[in-house]
Amino acid sequence: MDRVRLLPMELPPGSSTNSSANGKGKMSFVKRMALGFIILAALGLLYVPAYHSAQGPLLGLGEIPSPDSAGSLVGSHFVASIVSAQLPGWTYNTSRDLSVYIHPENTTTILNPVNICMPPPFLLIVICSAVANRKARDAIRNTWANKNNLDSLYNSTVSIAFLVGQTDNETLDNAIMEESVENSDIIQEQFHDTYNNLTLKSVMILKWVTSNCKGSKYLMKTDDDMFVNVNTLMRTLKARPYTTNTLLGSLICNAKPILDPKNKWYTPKYMYSEKMYPNYLSGTGYVMSIDVAEKLYQAALATPLLHLEDVYITGVCARRARLKPVNHPGFSYVPRKLEPCIFRDVITAHKVSLSNMYSMWSKLNDSNISCVAHTADKKPVALTRNGRNVGYYVVRRRNVNRCI
Repeated sequence: MDRVRLLPMELPPGSSTNSSANGKGKMSFVKRMALGFIILAALGLLYVPAYHSAQGPLLGLGEIPSPDSAGSLVGSHFVASIVSAQLPGWTYNTSRDLSVYIHPENTTTILNPVNICMPPPFLLIVICSAVANRKARDAIRNTWANKNNLDSLYNSTVSIAFLVGQTDNETLDNAIMEESVENSDIIQEQFHDTYNNLTLKSVMILKWVTSNCKGSKYLMKTDDDMFVNVNTLMRTLKARPYTTNTLLGSLICNAKPILDPKNKWYTPKYMYSEKMYPNYLSGTGYVMSIDVAEKLYQAALATPLLHLEDVYITGVCARRARLKPVNHPGFSYVPRKLEPCIFRDVITAHKVSLSNMYSMWSKLNDSNISCVAHTADKKPVALTRNGRNVGYYVVRRRNVNRCI
């Protein structure tokens, strides 16, 4: 055997050996950490599109996203949606498919006034009301919606109905049934009558009208705290050169979603992800032709629900149906001065109390009150934070024409 091979090998200094081993150990640890992060990131990217695909209706209110577009969402949007304060009744994992609640293939009407559209009226006014608001309904029946007065003036071409939902109060539900028998003007549908269900209420109007009143020319949706000048409205509608493709009201432009969870009109990102609402009409009162009602109904069945009914119906669904809401100065969500000469020239007045409802009706029919031309109520409207829509319209509109 070669003696050279038996000689001891010269080893490197101890300090050099330890530093090399430590370096390799550190490098190995860093590589393992990096690999772990890569694996977690990959799993996260796989999880996000899978979640959004399952929660498709919750992504926003434009076109319903396809799996591809949902999968392209980044993780930050997903996290932002989850951490948003959830809306009572419409949490982020609650279905917003209207078909689930509207049941378009079934008859869902509990109380159905069969004579409202026999014969089909020129104008049907449906008033959204709460089950408990009997006094408000009676005030309307005794004033601007008085049936005998409407029949004599318009030869039965104007019909009035109130639409309500259901409550958990058996006494109230029994009372609404008795009221229906007495007045034959109550439409009751199968949904829980709450503020955040106002969109369901408005879509139920569209469903009922398209099923029961197709022969009519126009539909007006309004609320039970509104004064409607039917005479001015009829004059306006009959002056139109056609009875189709109509969507009129008080137009709201450039309004942004309210992101404060404490605000009455809070809209979480998971319900509406765009930075601005499309132009829409104030829900206090708007008018559409029957062909538009059918188009909006079909659009709603294909569009994820938003709890703000006016934004949803006349903004989001109208955009989807390629319809343009149009401003008319006769409509207003701003409370008007309680002067008969103003009320004679307008179509709607908002937040009219029961006593003022009777008072204004009496003054409007007082032949001893003479009116001269006025401009006090025809100034451009400024959107403010006052009244029913506090915090809702966050843009001021000095020039109405810019909004059209």
